[in-house]
Amino acid sequence: MNESVSGQAAAGSNGSERAKLSIPQEGLIYTWIDGSLGVVEEIVRAGFGFLEDVRVETHERLGATLDLLEGLDRSVFRVARKALVRVDGISERTLTSSQHGWFALLGTIRRTSQGTAGLASETAVAIVGERKATQQLVIRPS
Repeated sequence: MNESVSGQAAAGSNGSERAKLSIPQEGLIYTWIDGSLGVVEEIVRAGFGFLEDVRVETHERLGATLDLLEGLDRSVFRVARKALVRVDGISERTLTSSQHGWFALLGTIRRTSQGTAGLASETAVAIVGERKATQQLVIRPS
């Protein structure tokens, strides 16, 4: 049995095969009409087979495209979440380091100001003490 382009068995419109064409009683006109209808039937069968093939391929490709887009969507969100975690880690480290730096600066300023105040106090005491001693020396001879 011959196979057509669409994969179905080739047959005439009424199911007859080549043997029918060899029967001389049917006549030339009937043979032409039956042969033409067989050709038209094969054209219709091949056309719809082609359309079915296009439908199946389109369905498969669009499904694969949707899978790709869905996968890209998930991938983009995974990358975005990882980027968020990394940026947050950088921000946390920056804030912690900045906080320690500011506390160190404030501690240094505090110690410096306390040291300066202590030095000024000692200097004042020393100056006042020297004046008292000088005044006592000046007052004694009188």
